Amino acid sequence: MVLDIVGLQISVPELIWTVICFFLLLFLLNRFLYKPILKVMDERSAKIAEGMDAGKKAAEAMLENDALLAAELSEKGSDARKLISEARDGAEKEKSQLILDARKTAEGISKAVREKVSLEETATVGSMENDMPEFVALLSEKLLGSDEVSKDAGLINECITASKDRTDD
Repeated sequence: MVLDIVGLQISVPELIWTVICFFLLLFLLNRFLYKPILKVMDERSAKIAEGMDAGKKAAEAMLENDALLAAELSEKGSDARKLISEARDGAEKEKSQLILDARKTAEGISKAVREKVSLEETATVGSMENDMPEFVALLSEKLLGSDEVSKDAGLINECITASKDRTDD
């Protein structure tokens, strides 16, 4: 059966078969192509959304961790400053103690040196007192140009002893 519409000849069985093939193709494309593609795209969109949510959560966790880290850093910094202050105080105390010990040691050494000098001075003065008559005799010999003064060393010694006794009183 053929229809003649404005000079076009349309075969009805072909038209029916074309419409049936079109709807069959539409059904098959929908079933085997569009639905699987849409399913894959929906799954991909869901994964992207999950990734975005995970990224937001990670960013929030990072900000939280930064805040915690800053607080901990501040706390550790104050602890470190406290430790440094305590160490300085301890070092100052130790320094003061060392200086005090050094002064005591220096005073002890100074006292020992003074005593030693005093003993040596006393020994030197005693030695000089014993040798004084000989020095006076030698000096007198040189001044007078005579050897006879040495014979009177006992007299010189008695004079020195007598003058020493007068100065001691």
